[in-house]
Amino acid sequence: MNFRTFILGLAASFGLPWLCLIVLPAMKYQQLTPVAYDKEKDGVEGFYPPAPVNGQGQLVYIREGCNQCHTQMIRPTQLGLDGWYKGWGQDQEGRPAVAVRPNVLRDYLGEKYAHLGVQRVGPDLANFGWRAPEAAKIHLHLYAPRSVNDWTSMPAYTGLYKVQKIQGPASERALNLPKKFAPPAGYEVVPTPEADRLVEYLLSLKKDYPIPGQSAVAAAPAAAKK
Repeated sequence: MNFRTFILGLAASFGLPWLCLIVLPAMKYQQLTPVAYDKEKDGVEGFYPPAPVNGQGQLVYIREGCNQCHTQMIRPTQLGLDGWYKGWGQDQEGRPAVAVRPNVLRDYLGEKYAHLGVQRVGPDLANFGWRAPEAAKIHLHLYAPRSVNDWTSMPAYTGLYKVQKIQGPASERALNLPKKFAPPAGYEVVPTPEADRLVEYLLSLKKDYPIPGQSAVAAAPAAAKK
């Protein structure tokens, strides 16, 4: 084998996967646009996907490294049991009657980054918005994860919260922390704007909306019914 053949083979070995896995999907993604629902066929009005996620919150999500432990992708049923997990879609009643559909490229339309992830140290968050508790409980989980589950390996994002001295009445937004995690007497913990944006982003994660033209669709999303 001469040197030229070696170089061409090396270029092909690295270039073809790069082209197929990165360049072509990126070009295809850039050409995507929202698709209108057909009310007669789909039983839904509006566009798919109905709305982008909270962009500012997504930047906080990236900066804090949440995507290192959480995926945002429901795999096809032939590749995993994601669709059958309790609470991983709109159906929150025990095991779903129908598997949650896998994610497709258009589900991430409008997002600067698609956080598919590489490992699930924590649960998948693709449809977290459907099973999420109220915002106050998410803030509690972010600030003191072990106050919710003492076995968790999730880090505490205390940098997103402010410990402040109570001036007059306590803030309505102060976290209701167990004594073990509470600040010193006379102080309270309140979310910063960044914490609020992150929680808004997590609440916006709903990627199982029905796809136009498919016969088996999930319950019509509230946003699309308007």
